[in-house]
Amino acid sequence: MTLDNIRSEDYDNYISPFLRNGLIVDTCVLYELIDGLIKTRIGKKKLDRLSDFEQITAVFDLIHVTQQWHKLYVTPHILTEICTHLENKYNGRQDYKKIIEEVFPLLEGMSEYHVKKEDFCKQIDKDQPVIQSGDISIYVTADDFSAKKEKVAILTKDGGIKKRMKDLPYVLVMDYQAIAYNLV
Repeated sequence: MTLDNIRSEDYDNYISPFLRNGLIVDTCVLYELIDGLIKTRIGKKKLDRLSDFEQITAVFDLIHVTQQWHKLYVTPHILTEICTHLENKYNGRQDYKKIIEEVFPLLEGMSEYHVKKEDFCKQIDKDQPVIQSGDISIYVTADDFSAKKEKVAILTKDGGIKKRMKDLPYVLVMDYQAIAYNLV
C-alpha cells in the first residue's frame, strides 16, 4: 500500500498500526535529513519550508516519531550508503569532526534490521540486474515483516520502492514529498 496524504482522522485506525513495529527509513530520506541537520545546526541556516529536510521533519511530526529515533529502522546496507555519503560529501571540510559528532547520535539511536545474504541475493533480478543495496535491503526487510503478517511502514520518495511494495498488505509506503505537499 502507498500513502500520499495523511488525514488526522485516518491516523489511529489506518496509519498507526503500520508504525507500531517501526518505520523503515530509505537512504534518500537519511541523506536529506543529515544534510538538513548539517545546514541548520552546524551551518546555522534557515531552510525553506519546502526543502526536503523541512518536509521530512513535518512528516515525522505528523506521524509522531520526532525524537523517537529507536522507532526508525536502518539496515547495514543503508548505513554503509550513509557513511559513504558523509565521507564523500563532508570529509574535506574543517568541521568534519563536528559533523560526525552531530550525525552519529541520530544513527546510533535508530534500530537496526539485519538482512541475510541469501535473502538479499534472491531480490536481485537476474534478467535486469539493478543492485542498489539500500533498496534491496528494504525489500528484504518488508518481505520479512509481511511473511510474519506484521505491519510495517517505509518512508521514502523513491518511486521504485513505491511501485514494488504497493500490493503488499502488511507494508505501508509513505512518500514524504507527497504527504508534505498535501499539508500545504
